[in-house]
Amino acid sequence: MWLVVTIGLDHKLESPRIDVATEPYPGRWTHHLLVSRVEEIDRELMAWIGEAAAFADQK
Repeated sequence: MWLVVTIGLDHKLESPRIDVATEPYPGRWTHHLLVSRVEEIDRELMAWIGEAAAFADQK
């Protein structure tokens, strides 16, 4: 079982965990990563999700 996580930010994340990153329009980066193990839901991922939530609140 797996989960695709999509994170929207104002900058590109540089991490080997990111499977795809695109800039659909200036200042908006969409990142996709695959989570296949519970252990991958870690502080780094949760920090990105928190950052994405804050970015979404600005819109």
